[in-house]
Amino acid sequence: MKGNKRGKETDKLLLEAIRRYPGLSQYELAEKLGWRSGHVDGSVRRLVKSKKAFLRIIERDGRRVNLVYPEEYKPSNLIEVPSDLLEVDNPTWSDKAFLYALDSSTIGVSGREVDEWREMSCFTESTPITKDNEKIVFKIPERFWRFYDLDGKHRVVSINGNNLLITVSGYIVEDRKYPS
Repeated sequence: MKGNKRGKETDKLLLEAIRRYPGLSQYELAEKLGWRSGHVDGSVRRLVKSKKAFLRIIERDGRRVNLVYPEEYKPSNLIEVPSDLLEVDNPTWSDKAFLYALDSSTIGVSGREVDEWREMSCFTESTPITKDNEKIVFKIPERFWRFYDLDGKHRVVSINGNNLLITVSGYIVEDRKYPS
């Protein structure tokens, strides 16, 4: 009985972390929580079995990596960034996001035009943004979606100064929603 109660508490804490940081690997979750990998693995298995989470298996640099998502996660062409991570009150992030195809795996995004990025990009495009006190949201344009094959690849959004970098890597091998 005691182990079951501890397992439920562990699962609850891990599910909160998965919802806060969807798409981290089991190793990254263990690092973030300060847990042992086996501790995370057991909890992830229980969460997947109970249909509260699912695994997206990607191939990155010749290795398979299990990324963990909450069951309600829906991949989309929308990018949401918490407002407090960017300087959104200044005119830089007013009404448009400027996207730059920097190379075969990196999309640069800024709230203003960036001459250096434009010069080195394969192509560029702007898209409207919506913002409130909590986040800014913009849609990845179709041309970028197709060029980077975002239906079949994993992406990570990082912040660089007051700009975003979207790194596209790792082919999605499968989504494992339930134990096989």
